[in-house]
Amino acid sequence: MHGVEVREIAPSSTDDINKMCVMHGTSHEASIAVLRESADAHRQGAAMGARVFGAFQEGGEPVGRIEIMPIEAAPVPLEGEGLWVIRCIWVLDKAKGLGIAGSLMRLALDAAQASRGVAVLTYPGWMPPAFFERFGFEQVEQKAGQAAVLLRKANPSDSCEVSLVSPAARFGRPLGAQLPRDTVLVEAVFGLRCPWVIQQYRRYLSIAGSISDRVIAREYLIRDHSDALLLGEENLYMDGVAPFAGPIRREQLEQAIRSRLADPETRSR
Repeated sequence: MHGVEVREIAPSSTDDINKMCVMHGTSHEASIAVLRESADAHRQGAAMGARVFGAFQEGGEPVGRIEIMPIEAAPVPLEGEGLWVIRCIWVLDKAKGLGIAGSLMRLALDAAQASRGVAVLTYPGWMPPAFFERFGFEQVEQKAGQAAVLLRKANPSDSCEVSLVSPAARFGRPLGAQLPRDTVLVEAVFGLRCPWVIQQYRRYLSIAGSISDRVIAREYLIRDHSDALLLGEENLYMDGVAPFAGPIRREQLEQAIRSRLADPETRSR
């Protein structure tokens, strides 16, 4: 790949790659804050074996990344023994077609050679299954129109399995409290490894809270694998239901909340 360097990112240098995930237009102070949150999460993951690889154009501009880690370190609700998990692979549009994604994937798979296999949780419009199937992954589970779980076994005859866990705690009302029927509870569940994810979900909560004083907005942070198994998938939940698959547009969010406020009987109980 002419003009592109692909290398592993040291836990002390995550800002080198994370700056590609900060939203455009973010103030300097806000950028520093979200990068600090992400760096802390990366250090915690690295202590448990997580590894990050990045692609950089000339001048050190990050244009691609991949994260892979033992399942015990993965902030996703997957269960399996002896597996590693790809949490994220992303190449900027301007750098696509250069073979970067393939190079990153090969580095990640090499890093997981001692594992029984590698799993990945994908979503519509985000890390499409077809890409992973090119590298020997097979789809083993799918939720209707939403998440898909893929597995690449190190040994095809191995009986290892991976499954998407339904969270033990469901959303829809705060613990120990009853919500009035005319309120809407909006809850964001997300991890802290990705600056863009942090900013995006907090933006959703801010929008939701600004619509009405009858909207209760809460965030739940996935800091480790046990949190993921308890809380479930990264998503936005309204009264206990995840109504959106893929990127959420502001208009969609506002319309959904206003519809529920106008008709409390639409709430899921």
